[in-house]
Amino acid sequence: MTRRLAAADAEAYRALRIEGLQNSPASFGSSLAEEIDKPAEAWVDRLDKGFVFGLFDAEALVGTAGFYREAMLKSAHRGHLVGVYVSPGSRGRGGADLLIAAVIAEARNHVLQLHLAVTQDNPTARRLYERHGFVTYGEDPRGLKVDGVFYDDYLMVLRLDEGSGK
Repeated sequence: MTRRLAAADAEAYRALRIEGLQNSPASFGSSLAEEIDKPAEAWVDRLDKGFVFGLFDAEALVGTAGFYREAMLKSAHRGHLVGVYVSPGSRGRGGADLLIAAVIAEARNHVLQLHLAVTQDNPTARRLYERHGFVTYGEDPRGLKVDGVFYDDYLMVLRLDEGSGK
């Protein structure tokens, strides 16, 4: 089951985010060092700034996908899909597809296009996004540097106003 996370989910969200940063550091723009000691209210604030959908297995939060809208007036038609993560034990069951679909459905109420960056060495994630209509429009060389290793990113977009996506 997926649903939008609320303030009451902040601690579970924090725990899963920390797990993701530990297990897949090259999949996130932020680092474990930046997020491990954030106070509880920072996690509530993050849930309030955009939105985050959670994937649940019974009562346990096992996956997330987030959204934020660009703040400047001239780019407010653009949003970003961020923080996509499913716990290893819950992968391969279609949960990531449910999360992406939920974010896309809600994003349609806020923006005309949805952007994301995915590391080039993660073809599974790229195929996931392509299934939902995202197309690659560019590359970001050395988009991330994790533990001294550079990772190039693909930049992808889904134009919600042009009928793309599912």
